[in-house]
Amino acid sequence: MKRQIFSLIFLGLLIFGCEKDNMDIDSHASVGGLSLYWDHEVFGEGGRRLRFEFYETKEFENSFELVFDHSIKGKDIIITLVDRIDKGKCQIFPTANGIDSLCTPRGSLFIQDKFLENDSYSLILKTYNFEIKSRLIIDDGKYVLDIPSNGRFSSSIKEVFPIPENLLYGSVVFQGVENTQSANEYFAELKSIGLAETIVPNYPYRHLDVDDTGRPIDSHWEPDNHSLGFLYKMNIAFKEVFELSKEHFNKTNLNIYLYSSQGDQARLSKNDGIIVEYAE
Repeated sequence: MKRQIFSLIFLGLLIFGCEKDNMDIDSHASVGGLSLYWDHEVFGEGGRRLRFEFYETKEFENSFELVFDHSIKGKDIIITLVDRIDKGKCQIFPTANGIDSLCTPRGSLFIQDKFLENDSYSLILKTYNFEIKSRLIIDDGKYVLDIPSNGRFSSSIKEVFPIPENLLYGSVVFQGVENTQSANEYFAELKSIGLAETIVPNYPYRHLDVDDTGRPIDSHWEPDNHSLGFLYKMNIAFKEVFELSKEHFNKTNLNIYLYSSQGDQARLSKNDGIIVEYAE
């Protein structure tokens, strides 16, 4: 009889212990849904790349970091949620409606352009408890993400416009209309070393603003301040452009801001000095 009672107690502990473990695993692993912000980047680590930022559709008292991994197999891009790291209690901060102590789990993923070609891909999102297959179309002018109607995964962004490759763009900023001649001389020297003026489609690029005709934008404001934009097709090294720009910066009253669509950037400012960052 004692042996039977012991067996029943042991079996009960085993059953309830398993149920508790399953509850812990489910509460950690289950994802109600994800929303996606995505865009195309050129500056910073990794060069030209797609950035995917995933957010859970539910808020929690604890902060969670979502960890994703990806692989490309033929025309399948497989994005997998591999971990959900608990970072502890969310910070409490005031809002218009009172005090908010909840936060949204989030996680990032980057895919470099060099691993993608112009084509149609299946983008397969896998989490612990659901899988959604979408279509991602890669083209020179724009990338299109077509997510099928579902209750788990969505994005308010359908199209992303990557900046065309091999562009140099930016602005020359100065005070005093008399410095316009110095700006024009600088532009002339840029063309003399092989840069050619160009235009681009009037797309909503992340890092480049153009007018309706695809040309760079000039602006003027009081008292006597001016910003002249430029946009060139670049077939030389960014370093060569920077060295020429530094010469003009040192001998004129111009502030010069340079960017390339490969990820280079330089800021030559009379107030802040010279900062240059070359693409990887």
